[in-house]
Amino acid sequence: MKTMQQEKTSLILHGHFYQPPRENPQTGIIGKQLSASPYPDWNERIHADCYSANSHSRYLSAFRRILSMTNNYEYLSFNFGPTLLSWMQKEHPETYNLILEADRHSVERLGYGNAIAQAFNHSILPLCTKEDARTQILWGLDDFSRRFGRDAKGLWLSETAINPMVVDLLAESGVSFVILSPWQCRAISKDESSIQELNGNPAPYDRPFLLQGKTGKSINAFFYNHRMAEGISFGHFLRDADQLYDRLLAIKNADKAQLIHTATDGEIYGHHEPYGDMALAALIKKVEDRDDFTFTNYAAHLATHPATEWAHLHEGEEEKGTSWSCSHGVSRWYRDCGCHTGGDESWNQKWRTPLRKAFDNLSRNIDVIFNAEVKRLLGPKSEPLSLLHAFAPVASEQMDMDSFLTQYTDDHQVMEQLAQLLLAQKYKHFAYTSCGWFFNDLAGLEPRQNITYALMAVQLCQRFSGDELMLNLLDDLGKAKANRKQDGNGQTIAMESLQLLRGEVEAALYFTLNRRIANTIDHKTTYGYFQLESYTLNSDNSVSLVLLNKQSLVRYECAAVDLHPDTMQLEYSITIQGSSVTEVQTYYLDHEDIDLRMRDELFDQIDRTVCTIDQSQIKQLSKNLYHYASLATNIPYLPMGSLYQELIGSSLQAIKNLFMFGTLAMWDEFKKDFILMLDFFVKYGKQPDLELIKSIFDNEMGSMAEKIQSYGLYNQNSRFVLEFLDIIRERGFQPDLTAIQDAVYPYVSMLKPLPESTDVDLINALGNVLNFDITITGM
Repeated sequence: MKTMQQEKTSLILHGHFYQPPRENPQTGIIGKQLSASPYPDWNERIHADCYSANSHSRYLSAFRRILSMTNNYEYLSFNFGPTLLSWMQKEHPETYNLILEADRHSVERLGYGNAIAQAFNHSILPLCTKEDARTQILWGLDDFSRRFGRDAKGLWLSETAINPMVVDLLAESGVSFVILSPWQCRAISKDESSIQELNGNPAPYDRPFLLQGKTGKSINAFFYNHRMAEGISFGHFLRDADQLYDRLLAIKNADKAQLIHTATDGEIYGHHEPYGDMALAALIKKVEDRDDFTFTNYAAHLATHPATEWAHLHEGEEEKGTSWSCSHGVSRWYRDCGCHTGGDESWNQKWRTPLRKAFDNLSRNIDVIFNAEVKRLLGPKSEPLSLLHAFAPVASEQMDMDSFLTQYTDDHQVMEQLAQLLLAQKYKHFAYTSCGWFFNDLAGLEPRQNITYALMAVQLCQRFSGDELMLNLLDDLGKAKANRKQDGNGQTIAMESLQLLRGEVEAALYFTLNRRIANTIDHKTTYGYFQLESYTLNSDNSVSLVLLNKQSLVRYECAAVDLHPDTMQLEYSITIQGSSVTEVQTYYLDHEDIDLRMRDELFDQIDRTVCTIDQSQIKQLSKNLYHYASLATNIPYLPMGSLYQELIGSSLQAIKNLFMFGTLAMWDEFKKDFILMLDFFVKYGKQPDLELIKSIFDNEMGSMAEKIQSYGLYNQNSRFVLEFLDIIRERGFQPDLTAIQDAVYPYVSMLKPLPESTDVDLINALGNVLNFDITITGM
């Protein structure tokens, strides 16, 4: 007797992964953000909690040992903001590549990829001009196709904000579908004569619908399941994968839906909900092991279940459109509608309107300048908008400015002017990043960042407009008032930003201090957007530098003079002349002008200089420690306190040296010396000393992980990790193993091949000490 097998329900979980651009537009470097401690900035902190965690998500046994790791992106529908991926590609290429790999695997599994595109820098498209909204879409699609190697079927709208104009633009750009909140839908119909008003109820989530634009063009829309979205985002559904599965099963049984899907901020999977990535990995395993659901993605589902019904959206306040995070429509991004996050209950958001008006006025003027100057530089038949749309790969840092502009001219002066005009457009767009209006006060980090981008756009246009643009912007910003009197208004915030160092000055100071402080091996030739083309130490100890801004293509001749060379007072005069101006500017700088991120890097360079000792010194220190420990045995006091301090410092110096300058090459020769120094620390070191040693061991595991990811897992590095962990664990140290586990897992799970000469017992032993419950049984 045959039994009918229950049909699996299609399951889609979508994660919207996004961070606003945080780089200082003067340098391209993210400043130190103390609120993100112990990480240097929020990108780094969220990367560790979420973006990296989801590429190596652990599935644990009942004994808390790792049974498997899952690249969650292979099963999760997702989008990443282009500006976030640009940062990740530079700072964390391993995570970046695993995201791209996951999409390729989903194409192999389903015929369609999990990844979809996103509007470029998260502007609220219904509030943009039509041409700015078009640019946001085209730049986002271009970024996607270059990274993922295919055209995007879908596009994530910032805050799911949409109106008929946006529908038309998406259709014209070849976008097939979007994902929306069910509350954005007013009615559904099969034809014009059968419109069914929803009357405040959510739109059906179990099938796609068609949306019609202002000119009759159409795209598809999926309305997510709001109960799952709210539960995952705010109801802690990710604290228990078994309960999450049961909730999905209850929806399946109750609604008899052929598709269950929902969408949330992707950062809920590990950042907003700690270890949420592991709940997702456990859910994936349960889905794969059972017969109730199958993970798919929107494009794959749409290919076999085309939309046959229409959805009619709410118009929103003032008919401007709707979104998922403003109950009024899109009012949150231009007026005091009552929607906000955090802050004192007595505060208001009246500042939103003048802030947007200030940027709108600036945007119109920049567009006039851009169109006129491009035609002047490239000829009256040139098409400024076509140039702007083609600029997409430079905007997303996938092509350098010089290579892009050589397609249009070989005149360097013309290239320099075009570069500045195009960058002004980029930063004009960045000024509209949605986060600037989302929260509670003008003085918050996000509005300040948007104002900084607007100022950068003005500075880039200054050679074409004089001072008028800046004066008008400052006047407009003065009408936006912060809630606290001491925080001032938009103009005072802008003036604070204008007091910060210009990029070329900061870069000249960095290169001067780097050459003065660091070992030759640590001399740098790049600082953010700036390339050091020449550096000359003159006979009078002044410094001459030539810098190139690789974004604006402006070349700077600089002179730096240490005003107090014989004292510990840091004060420099830096004189700069750019290729686009005739006047020479002189700046007087002291220690307060050093950016915190730059300061940290310079401290690291001092540290490497201090820890540069030769091998004979390490051997001599080892002997001294041996003799000290022998003589100090059973003495009821600490002998020679000054000597103790010297030996602690020297031991720290030597241990850092071992791990800074090639651990593997020196390990066998200096292993016994390392043990002796570590024993000395454990016996005589104070708590801050021991915490510092632990941080060194954490860094060493991270460094070794990078080597394994780059060069593979071999007997030599496996043996080192085993011996190193055995030594330090025996002495009470437990380093952070996250990175080394991520690097080793593909080998112990046989996802990556091991060399033929591999000692399998050695690899299994390594897997065991790294907390894997996995054994290689044969090769």
